[in-house]
Amino acid sequence: MCKIICKYSKTGYLKYISHLDVLRFIQRSVKRAGIKAKYSEGFNPHMKTSFGYPLSLGIESIGEYFELEVDEKIEPKLFTEKMNTVMPKEMQIIKVEYSEDRDSLMKRCAYARYLINIESDIDVNMLNEYFDEMLNQGVKYIRQKKNKKNKIVAKELNTKDLLHYLKAEKANNRIRIMAVFKTQETGSMKVEEFIKLLSEKGFILDYYTIIKIDALDKEMKEIL
Repeated sequence: MCKIICKYSKTGYLKYISHLDVLRFIQRSVKRAGIKAKYSEGFNPHMKTSFGYPLSLGIESIGEYFELEVDEKIEPKLFTEKMNTVMPKEMQIIKVEYSEDRDSLMKRCAYARYLINIESDIDVNMLNEYFDEMLNQGVKYIRQKKNKKNKIVAKELNTKDLLHYLKAEKANNRIRIMAVFKTQETGSMKVEEFIKLLSEKGFILDYYTIIKIDALDKEMKEIL
């Protein structure tokens, strides 16, 4: 048994498909590419794949990951070529390696690095001061979601528990924010929650774009 780890992009209109749809999309692509994947045993066998921390709907990424168990060894270059031939340009394999890591891919994805570009006349110093507050003292906010009984429940969260790094700088008449979010198994801060906190603080966001650059392990290194 061999296990392959793949880094892939999710851009354009595909940023609007769910994590579950991505899983199905990748598995169908593996079949179409003619790659001999390994399947579980039993009455309802399924392809042995695992994915990194789910990406928020509507966010583009050039740093998503999945692992695939294969029945026979295939060169990473050939795997990439076969997959990219059957996948759209909005979702392409960027890098492939063989993996012997026993930890789950979800567990290894400890952080997510984002780049946020804002077209707005914002005071960068004031923005960085707010970032310091978010990281050190913390800013509390409420997250609402439906439980299994379809009732809305509220949970108080604190930014200092969910954010690792924030830095804003002026670049070509834009504000560029480098952000590193913690992606814990218990949950993560959503990018839209971060943007909402900026708006509630009084920062006017005329137009902005968000892209996930990569997933990082516990040592702050790229997964691949």
